[in-house]
Amino acid sequence: MSREDSYWIRRLRGGSVNRRRFLGGAAMVGVGVAATGLVCCGNGSSSNGAAPTKSASAATLTPKKGGLFNVGFTGPFAGVHPFNSVYGGSGIVPEVYNYLFRNSLLAPDQGNVYDLATTHSVQSDNVTWVFKLRPDAMIAPNKYSVPERAIDANDVKASFDFISDSKTGSNGFPFFAVWVDKMDVPDPQTFRLITKKPYAWTESSLGNALFTPIVPQEWLAKGADQMKADSVGGGAFMLRSLTEGGEADMVANPNYWDKGRPYVDQFTIKAFADQATYRTAFQSQQVDVYGPPDKDEGEQLKNGEKGVIHSSDPGLSYLSFWMNTRSKPWSDNRVRRALNLAINRDEYVQIIGHGAGQPIGPLSYAFKNEVLSADELKKLQPFDANQAKQLFNAAGITEFTFSHPTSSNVNDYVTIFVKQMAAAGVTAKPQPLDAGTWVAQYFASKLDASLSLNQTYNTPDNALQWYHTGSITGNGKYDTGFSDPAVDAAIDKAAGALDPSGRASAYQDAQRVILSKDPPFVNFFGLRTEVVYRDFIENYPVGLSQLSNALYKNVWLNKA
Repeated sequence: MSREDSYWIRRLRGGSVNRRRFLGGAAMVGVGVAATGLVCCGNGSSSNGAAPTKSASAATLTPKKGGLFNVGFTGPFAGVHPFNSVYGGSGIVPEVYNYLFRNSLLAPDQGNVYDLATTHSVQSDNVTWVFKLRPDAMIAPNKYSVPERAIDANDVKASFDFISDSKTGSNGFPFFAVWVDKMDVPDPQTFRLITKKPYAWTESSLGNALFTPIVPQEWLAKGADQMKADSVGGGAFMLRSLTEGGEADMVANPNYWDKGRPYVDQFTIKAFADQATYRTAFQSQQVDVYGPPDKDEGEQLKNGEKGVIHSSDPGLSYLSFWMNTRSKPWSDNRVRRALNLAINRDEYVQIIGHGAGQPIGPLSYAFKNEVLSADELKKLQPFDANQAKQLFNAAGITEFTFSHPTSSNVNDYVTIFVKQMAAAGVTAKPQPLDAGTWVAQYFASKLDASLSLNQTYNTPDNALQWYHTGSITGNGKYDTGFSDPAVDAAIDKAAGALDPSGRASAYQDAQRVILSKDPPFVNFFGLRTEVVYRDFIENYPVGLSQLSNALYKNVWLNKA
């Protein structure tokens, strides 16, 4: 989640809210809190569920080297700090740094896609994890005198020690602070991590694109300002240039361990001020991948240009409303309950999603094993404007203000939200902020209330950290100030359940506890992930959420 920028992959999707559609995907607030990210994902199916068709299958063709791969998003890059950047630098961080491996709950068939690690195992105690590392993952050429040496287990430990420090504001802090007991380096090619107790999401946390990049020790020593401005890693690409509000140009890393990859010479990510400009850029072929805000626009673009593929798939991103319980009126649980009652989620699904997507509670519908049933959710989180009006009146509330970023299609949410609050008898006054200002104030918990564009969440535990003491980052960033021992206990119990059936039941119980406490973070609806791309892009990763970022090295351009 961005982090002075934390958890924010969507795309202002996530992820993707389209920013949440973090790079082809997505983006953080796994951790992610997202704002408006690179287009993400899809599962390889078209909007009607059929597989996207191409003139020839990439599997039967010989990949071509070279060319420029262009993608885009709406919002700011907000720097490329590897551990606390908003949106992961909008997709840069996952390309320029190594990870032990990557994974996604939306792509269980893919398993763990290894990177720096070659194998890993957990001992019978279910707390001791051992990772064997490759010896040939070399640091990329750079202008900072960081040696082009092999990245080893000491770099892994140094990176994770950085994340474990509460003062760094790192996206992955909750995992290390709550669950990790100790880490050590038996030898340069072996890294060992021991958790305090069994944790169901250890692999998912270590494979999270926003949590656990591996940064060379020499680059860590340069400090936060330098790491936010530039990057030195061992990933498939190197950052050649970055212009805030413009574009990021990445080129192939000649030292990359997976020889022959990446296939493209240059990978460029372009930032756009709003959705309309982003769409125009796709139509004018300035970018070759685009994240439509809804399925109908995706179909229009596919039908309007030969050679365009549309993928519409379940997604982990969604937009929410955040309330600071340190401020009035949000310290009053009646006001928080009234706001939740006043939200007609079906209206968001119809207007924003054009009928695609589902009303959700604390967890997205995409976590199908852990989510509450639609019928139970309606009972626990009903829409009742009259009851909301009574509660607002009892609390003496006739108006309130809320902030929101100006990126992507957020204004569509603002319009619906203001209208729904008016139906409940209160005047909701929007305070628009440019995305950079908004995310900085949100990070520091300086807002009173805000629409919250969340990155995608890699696990149910990531998503429920919004309700845990310490909030999404575990160290008071994006913090609502909400703390309840019963909620903390329910979340921790679910995360420690290793049996899938028992874990699913525990997560359902945790959501019931959360909703009974009038939480200051409420979700509107779960989006589907919409993406369109041109058919000369082979191996484009769809339907994989954060795992997409590990696979751009396989993309190649099938042009004459």
